[in-house]
Amino acid sequence: MRRVLDRLPEGTVAVGGGLVVNGLTAYMFITLASRDLGAEAYSPVGLLWALSFLLGPGFFQPLEQETTRVIASHPSDPPRLVVGPAAIMGGSLALGLVVVALVAAPWMVDGLFAGHGVLLVGLLLVLVGLGAGHLARGMLAGLNRFGGYARYFIGDGVGRLALVGVLGLVLTDEVAIYGLAIGGAPFLGVAAALAGRRSDGARCPDPAAEVGPVPVAEGTVNRRGGLAALAPAMGALLVASVSTAIVLNVSPLAVELLAGPSEGHEAGRFLNALLVARVPLFFFQAVQASLLPRLSALAADRRFDEFRHVLGRLLALVGFLGLAAVVACGLVGHRVVELAFGAEFAVDRRDMLLLASSSAVLMVVLCLAQALIALRWQGRMAMAWLVGLLAFPIVLAVGSDLFLRVELALLATVSTSMVAMSVLLGRRFRLLQ
Repeated sequence: MRRVLDRLPEGTVAVGGGLVVNGLTAYMFITLASRDLGAEAYSPVGLLWALSFLLGPGFFQPLEQETTRVIASHPSDPPRLVVGPAAIMGGSLALGLVVVALVAAPWMVDGLFAGHGVLLVGLLLVLVGLGAGHLARGMLAGLNRFGGYARYFIGDGVGRLALVGVLGLVLTDEVAIYGLAIGGAPFLGVAAALAGRRSDGARCPDPAAEVGPVPVAEGTVNRRGGLAALAPAMGALLVASVSTAIVLNVSPLAVELLAGPSEGHEAGRFLNALLVARVPLFFFQAVQASLLPRLSALAADRRFDEFRHVLGRLLALVGFLGLAAVVACGLVGHRVVELAFGAEFAVDRRDMLLLASSSAVLMVVLCLAQALIALRWQGRMAMAWLVGLLAFPIVLAVGSDLFLRVELALLATVSTSMVAMSVLLGRRFRLLQ
């Protein structure tokens, strides 16, 4: 166990603890929703869940990543010089997404949410809440305050269940209860993350730096340069983040769009199987949160040998754990789905094996992506995601089995991105020598 922990970046265990609570509460929430609503009524709620991870992290993950990278790369600068401009950027982006969602409201309510307008309200809450959440997480990760980062996940997960209980006392529409709980949970996560954040034992800026003049020099973030430090890579990171979110969440949406008239419940069945197969990927967020600040600090100090050593050890561990997860899902994953969600959500062993394989490869891809971000090759990393996404519609067009088409398309997408990023990372290291 000590050898395993030594391969993990600092903060992984703390964030992992928060994710354990979040994961348990998330699966409790999904199980309650599945059993209370039934397969047909659950499908639009499940799509709200999927859309929240497609639109929220898809657009706001770059804000977290760049906030983390800039703060970690400039430990002597006051973090407020980065957080202020990041908040302006995040708020503007959230407002733009809300406007787009309102314009598309008629289509979304009828086409995705089966006429439940309250689910659109839940989506709007998710967009604003996750924007605030990613900004808070970026600041905390850059400052190595992983205790606060972990509290975000605890507040989000426990808060979602608490909202179900509270809303159940005042609402009779079960779809509204679960939809609004999804929308309100990120706000509770932010409140928990920021509560007592200075007691996490992380670095604090020099008090004199908060009031004294900040030198304007190369490699520092000055009072007017916070936005300039964040903005250049945001476009590429936005492309990469949306691409990542599409990879993570497009499969249940593809099932919904390709399903025939008699297959209205298939999207919910597929989503629950995907959730079980992605349990390792869910907890991989703990590694991802602590990996970027570690690699960014090493890259800023030009300690590239140590950079390669840290990344190589982590990739070996992730590969081993991913293989173990594939074997476990192939053996008992289909039974876990049926036991957790009921017989009407049952899937085949083949489905779980393919979904677990795509999740294992995706963990490797995310490690490589973090390394490219730390080495400031965000644009090329985004191109690798786009190359991978090209494989999805090509493979999806082959065959007639609904689940198999989507599963193979997903596996082809992440595998293509993994190869592209591996080539780019090797080239980047050669240029740095």
